[in-house]
Amino acid sequence: MKHWTPILLCLLLAACTGSESKSGPAPGPQPVAAAIVIGPEPGGSANPDGGAPVNLTVTGNVTYERLMVTATGLDLSSPATEDAVNVTVEAVAHNDINSVLGSAVTDANGDYSLNFSTSVDYFVRARAESGQDRVFHSQTAPAIVHAQAGSIMNRAAGNITVNLHAEATLPHGRAGAFAALDTVRRLREAVAGSFAALGPLDLFWGVGNAGTQFLQDGGGNTITLSTGAGLDGPFGNPSIYLLGGTAADPANSDHDEFDETVIAHEWASFLQLTQSRDSNFGGPHAGEEMIFSAAYSEGVVTAMGCALIGQRVYRDTSGYTGGVSSVQFEFDCESGILPGSGVGYGNEFEVTRAVWDLLDGGSGWPADTDSDPVAISMADFFASFADLATRTAPYEIAWLPSLLQQLIDDTHLTVGDADTVMQAHGAQFPPVGGDAFPATLTVGGSSEPGNLDAFSGANPNPILGPQANGLWRIELAAPASVTIEVTNTTGGYTAAAHRLDLTLHDLQRQILAQDVGSAADKAITINLGAGTYIVRVQHVPASEAASDAVSFSIQAQ
Repeated sequence: MKHWTPILLCLLLAACTGSESKSGPAPGPQPVAAAIVIGPEPGGSANPDGGAPVNLTVTGNVTYERLMVTATGLDLSSPATEDAVNVTVEAVAHNDINSVLGSAVTDANGDYSLNFSTSVDYFVRARAESGQDRVFHSQTAPAIVHAQAGSIMNRAAGNITVNLHAEATLPHGRAGAFAALDTVRRLREAVAGSFAALGPLDLFWGVGNAGTQFLQDGGGNTITLSTGAGLDGPFGNPSIYLLGGTAADPANSDHDEFDETVIAHEWASFLQLTQSRDSNFGGPHAGEEMIFSAAYSEGVVTAMGCALIGQRVYRDTSGYTGGVSSVQFEFDCESGILPGSGVGYGNEFEVTRAVWDLLDGGSGWPADTDSDPVAISMADFFASFADLATRTAPYEIAWLPSLLQQLIDDTHLTVGDADTVMQAHGAQFPPVGGDAFPATLTVGGSSEPGNLDAFSGANPNPILGPQANGLWRIELAAPASVTIEVTNTTGGYTAAAHRLDLTLHDLQRQILAQDVGSAADKAITINLGAGTYIVRVQHVPASEAASDAVSFSIQAQ
C-alpha cells in the first residue's frame, strides 16, 4: 500500500536507566552521531581502568514499548510492554562503543545471560537485530543498527542484573526499532515451514526520517526515505524502508514502525521479490486504476501480509507520542469498500480481496467469514506462489491470472472456483479474451499504434496507470537480434508535454536496454536469447500542467 514504490513501565535494577535522556541533537536533517544511538546512557561513571581482568556474569531482561494500533489510530495513552525476543545483547567497554566484550541472545521471555572478561568498566546494550533481521538507524552515516543501552557499570560490582527497556517517547523513540524488528521476526517465523532459508533482511528507520537522504542503494544511488521495499539495499541485501515522521513535526506526522499491517505489506513484498515473480515496475499508488502487473504486485502482498499476522483490516496511522493520532487509511481485506478507480484485475484492492478469499479458512490462515468457496492451506498456497518464479506460458508475466492458473496447475484450485472468486470482484477467469496482458509485439510484424495520456481519467497514476504505460511482450523461440522502434507521431511535439521513454525488461524486472530522454523517437537494438521479454513505453511529461496526450507507433524488427 505504501510505496507512495510502511510503552511502558521501566524496569530499573542495578543502576540501569531506561530513559531517553541521552545528550546530543534530536534526529533530524543532520546525521545522527553513532554515540547517540549505541553509546551508554548517562548516569554511571567509570573507575580508573587497569588491573587484572575479572570474569563477570550479567543477567537481565530486555523489553520495549509498543503503541497499539486501534480503529482511531495509535493508542498513545496505553502503550504495551513487550519482551524483546531473540535480540542481541552486548557488554561493551565504556571507553569504546565498538569494543564488544561479550554477547548473548535473549530468549522467548526477553531474558539473557552474558559471560565475559574485562579489565575496564562497561555498559550493556541490546541491539535491534534478530537472526538475519536488522533495524538500522536511517540517519547515521554509515547506517548502524539501533540499540537500547544502559549506563556505565563498574566491574568491581561483580555479577549483577541489568534490565533494559526501550521507550517510545520522543525525541528518539527507540522502541520503534524493536517493535518493527519483532514484527518481521514473527513474519519470518510464520513462513518458516514454506521458506526455511529466506536470507537477510535490512530495515531502515529513525524518528524524523521522512524525506532524508543519508542512504544509498547498492548502485550508489541516493535513497529518499519513504516507506517501501527493494532488493538492492545499502548493504546489498533486500531492504525495507519505514517512515518515522518528519523532522519538523514528528509527533503529528506519519510513522510506520508500529503499523504492523504496513510493515507486513512491505515484508510480503520482500517475500514476493525473493521467492516468487514480480513484474511490477514500482511507484506511488493510492487506489487508482493500474496496469495489471502493478495491481497484482501490490494487492497480493497486502492480503498475504495481513493474513500472516492475523489482521483482516489494513491500517496506516499518523501521529505519535505527544501528538495527535489518527488512521489515515484503512481497508478490510474481506469486505472493504474499494477506494480509487478501476475494477477486477486492474485494482489493487480488488486483487487484495480476491487473494484474501483464496486464503481465509485454509490451514494456517485466518478464518473465513463470508463463505467463499475457496480455502487453500498456507503450505499449498506458498508452494504455488514460489512456482511462479519459474513459470512459463501461459501467464508467465505475473498478474493475478498467473497465480490463479498456477494454483490450478498444482491442483489447489479449480477453474470454476477461480471464476467464482473473480466474478465477485468484477472480473472473470479465465480473463475475457484469454491472456490479453500484455499484448504480443511480433518481431518482424507491422507497426502498432498507441495512445497514452499520463494525466487524464479519474485519479490517474502517472507511473503505473494504464494511460501512462504501453506494455507488450516479445516471445522468442530462438536467439535473435531485435530492434524496437517507437515513433512519436504527436503533432507539435515538445519533450515537456509528450516525452516517451522506451525500456526492455526480462521476467526478473531487470532492465536489459532502454532509450530515455527528450528526443521524440526512441530505438534500441539488442541480442536476446530465447524467452519472454516485456517492452514498456512510458509517458513521462515534465508535470501535470505540461501534459498532453501522445500518439505513437511501435515496431519490433
